[in-house]
Amino acid sequence: MLNSNLFQGRQCGSSLIEVLVTVLVVSVGLLGMASLQLKAMTLNHTAYQRLQAVNLAYEMADSIFVNSTEAAAGQYTLALADNGSNANDNTSVAFSDVTEWIAAATRRLPSGDIAIDAPQVMAAAANIAVYKITVCWLDKNANLALPNDCGAADRGLFTFSASSRL
Repeated sequence: MLNSNLFQGRQCGSSLIEVLVTVLVVSVGLLGMASLQLKAMTLNHTAYQRLQAVNLAYEMADSIFVNSTEAAAGQYTLALADNGSNANDNTSVAFSDVTEWIAAATRRLPSGDIAIDAPQVMAAAANIAVYKITVCWLDKNANLALPNDCGAADRGLFTFSASSRL
């Protein structure tokens, strides 16, 4: 037979309170991990949008560089929310580039829009013109206080400047 005096001063098993505290600690940790995962996903999407904007700006800068004759004539100047109708000839390479960029901006970025300022000739070298290329899109994940050049208070802004020798 078992002696009942043997187990009298010792505790067997765990109490219900210890189990509840453990469950509480584990559930708070799991909620924290889920919150971190959600934040990582939203920041990853913001980074993807910025990558698309950078790629679009580089494509525009490359096309301006390649077609420097029409660029020097101001055929690549484009305002925000413009449809590219400023080109003199609808069959020109500049017109085709601009309409392609507008379509790419709206396809790749939510509420995407682009603008290209008129070429600014640098004072130091008359054969170098600087084009300011602005790519705008709606980025609800970025809570940045950026200057609002895109027409809406809740848009993220990316500005890219490239120099091209004419």
